[in-house]
Amino acid sequence: MGIVRNILLIALALLLQTSWVHKIAIFGITPDLVLLVLVYIGISGGQIEGTAFGFISGFLLDVYDPEAMGINTLTNSIVGFAVGYSRIGVAAEELRVQALLLFLAGMLHDLIYFTLYSIATPQPILSSVLRYGLGTAFYTACVGAGFSLLLSVRLNKRVRLSARRLHG
Repeated sequence: MGIVRNILLIALALLLQTSWVHKIAIFGITPDLVLLVLVYIGISGGQIEGTAFGFISGFLLDVYDPEAMGINTLTNSIVGFAVGYSRIGVAAEELRVQALLLFLAGMLHDLIYFTLYSIATPQPILSSVLRYGLGTAFYTACVGAGFSLLLSVRLNKRVRLSARRLHG
């Protein structure tokens, strides 16, 4: 059941990312819904599931944009693995931790993506990351925190705003 749910979430995120998300752009910056779902999968499923769905989502994004073929596949696989690996020592059910994890995943994604993309088409990496990556990562973190807050309220759960490390 979890695999089917994750496939549907990735498909929905891809559909929204490629068709609708440009309508909520702020100064040309849009949230990365695919990354948001990938972080959710990595947190809930671990590094193997995060890597597998990172590969699938990245491949489908590469099919949509063949100029960067393979870059999204590798980048999303790495990010999915990193988020899945980080869930071991982080209390990810807390709102601030979720937002920070989304922000860091977005920055990691864009740093890897722009580094690899600059090999194919020379461009300054740092300016691309600062120009697009920082805003996208922040916007994605805000949207993800908003979704998490809405789900917590909808499911009548207490919202946790403090961060703590797990031991074990």
